[in-house]
Amino acid sequence: MINMKVITTGVKELDEMLAGGIPEGNAVLLAGSCGTGKTILSEEFLFRGAKENQEVGIYISLSESRDKIIQNMEGFGFYETELLEKGLIKILDITEDARLVNLEPLTVNGIINMIASIIRDSGAKRVVIDSITGICNTLGSDRKIREFIFELGMQLGYMDCTTVFISEVPPMTHQYSVYGVEEFIADGVIILGYYEDKGELIRTLQIVKMRGVDHSRKKQIMEITSDGIVLKPMFEELF
Repeated sequence: MINMKVITTGVKELDEMLAGGIPEGNAVLLAGSCGTGKTILSEEFLFRGAKENQEVGIYISLSESRDKIIQNMEGFGFYETELLEKGLIKILDITEDARLVNLEPLTVNGIINMIASIIRDSGAKRVVIDSITGICNTLGSDRKIREFIFELGMQLGYMDCTTVFISEVPPMTHQYSVYGVEEFIADGVIILGYYEDKGELIRTLQIVKMRGVDHSRKKQIMEITSDGIVLKPMFEELF
């Protein structure tokens, strides 16, 4: 395989599954239902990149305020206030920013222009959009949703950044997205889920696809620790 620059996720076991990391410039769909760990995994992706590689990371939220996002991260070992103060991590509420610059947040072009402008102005190497499902829900019609998804994918292809789209899906399903289009613009799909064991919900992670790398497709147990994400094999080797 041709040598390709990869972006480490900062989660050791996930990088091993990806043969080093996510190919630079890829757009990755991170799909899962409520409580599967999508937000924490994507936040760690940004903070590890800023701390270890001095790469600017942007978290674009449609669902929570900046203060609430920061409050929920403060207990994790990967979180550092200094990275925010230095501008290496930027957390933005897209609906608040839309009002500030007098853009109509419900139009396809308005949202795409805002996202593209934020990425260009900051020189971001890592971007998280939380969530692509939430943005699509504001657009109303299926035609607008498909137009937005394909146009966003095209615009991101012109930018030198690696993007994680968070996709909200119903629990206990095999869906990667709500609208059935998102996975087709993505270079990679990582699905987070869970199963019940003795009354306890166990989180899981599986890489469905990742263009450009020979990745593992084995489902892993995903634990959320005070230091961040840890992955473990579903079945330990006996010998």
